[in-house]
Amino acid sequence: MSDEQRDDERMRRILGRPASMAVPPFDALRRAPARSARRSIAVTTATVLVAVAALYAGRELSTFRQEQVSPSAGVARPTAKASATTKARLPQPIAQPITRTSPAAQVAWVSTSELVSPQERRTVLVGVDPAGKIVGRIDGSVDPFNYRAWRSADGAMLVTIGDAVITAYSALDGTIQRRYAREPRDGVVDAAFSPDGRWFALIGSAAYVQVLDLRTGVTQTTPLAHDPKPQTPGLTVAPGVAIGLIWSTLAFTPDSKRLFTIVDWAGPLSVTAFDVTPTGLVQTARAVDGQSGKTFRGCGGPGLAPKIVGGGQTLVLYCHVDGSVTFIDLPTLTTSANVQADMRNPFWLAPIFTPDGQLLYLHQYPSFGDVMQVVDLRSHALLGPVPTPTKVDQPGPFSWLFPVAYAGGTPSTVPVSPDGLRLYSVGSVGITVLRVPDLKPIATLGAGFALSEVWISGDGKTVYATDRGKGLHVMPDGGGPVITVSMPVDIGGFIASEHG
Repeated sequence: MSDEQRDDERMRRILGRPASMAVPPFDALRRAPARSARRSIAVTTATVLVAVAALYAGRELSTFRQEQVSPSAGVARPTAKASATTKARLPQPIAQPITRTSPAAQVAWVSTSELVSPQERRTVLVGVDPAGKIVGRIDGSVDPFNYRAWRSADGAMLVTIGDAVITAYSALDGTIQRRYAREPRDGVVDAAFSPDGRWFALIGSAAYVQVLDLRTGVTQTTPLAHDPKPQTPGLTVAPGVAIGLIWSTLAFTPDSKRLFTIVDWAGPLSVTAFDVTPTGLVQTARAVDGQSGKTFRGCGGPGLAPKIVGGGQTLVLYCHVDGSVTFIDLPTLTTSANVQADMRNPFWLAPIFTPDGQLLYLHQYPSFGDVMQVVDLRSHALLGPVPTPTKVDQPGPFSWLFPVAYAGGTPSTVPVSPDGLRLYSVGSVGITVLRVPDLKPIATLGAGFALSEVWISGDGKTVYATDRGKGLHVMPDGGGPVITVSMPVDIGGFIASEHG
């Protein structure tokens, strides 16, 4: 049993919950008219019984029937508690061009680590190509780095951050391409590549944002305003001790022309906007929760996933701690909506943003009950939860939530195909390939393997999956034999350009 499996089992014992939860099948919601018909017959034959039941549960029965009624074709209520007049439609996906076609973008990189002494952990990044061949290794004991690795949006470059040096590697074979000196040499809170691959930005624990021009090697450091005593639920800070930045992150717009930092996300959350210029960052605006009429919902723990959608106009923040989804209008730095997903315990949902920026799927890990919710990022509607289908003869659980179209147009990874048309769900039965947006199962890969995470190659032709142990499983997206590559130690996760 791996460390992750032991942690999962320990969590279940602490929470007193079973490994899986029973979820009413989605088909049961569609059979509501049949139950209504039987109830009508019962009324004609047992009026007294119904009247007595109504005395005790009239309001509850009415609410139940409103929530369970079968929707008309292509229409669904956003949530059971939503207004009966509110309707939602899932959009047809917008197919994205396949641009990550370089050989380097097809190589999967995974992180492995082991304790070599009570005070030292050795981390090794390993690259595996579509043929199942190990093509590169980045050894932390040879080229030290203290923080996790990042991968460029085109999949061709990896970057690690050490105490004194930032190192760029080729994702094709792990060879060093360039080193950049670090200054200041403090802790790194988070970092991100720009979508065009030119900039690498990081937030330092000493409260600054720094951008590195990967072409020229020039860096620019800009101070970040922050609260001197931010909220840190679950952490104890000694009186008089300044902890600096800890719960903060950043995101580029799709055109790489703007950068937004999200600082002190547990509260008071602040958002700062920067223009990205040839010489560095220029701050253009800042908004803080509780100041100047601004209100931002915080995230009370160490887990926030940002995504900029809507053509660079909307910042979406998913909180791993409570399942909340916050929408911030970027031109005005104002909250435009808050959506609350159903999550039984912190970190039970994996966020999966579709590449076209229209949907956010929230996949509950199979260990805690394999169910799916979806947020329409345009209308802010929440649908689900419903069980995740695993068989190709099952209908998609959201199949009747989007209009018929007569002409047609992802954790450590986002498991969506590069074109945005397929979502990959892993579990004890292998990988179920689901059609976006209705999640109709269209194929099964790696049948018989109990898998943990999945990463899709840049061209979408190869699927890589881990098994919570030492195995990395490589398979063609179109189906075929599975190649298993065994690592000397357990795999921690993939090094991906996008993560949940």
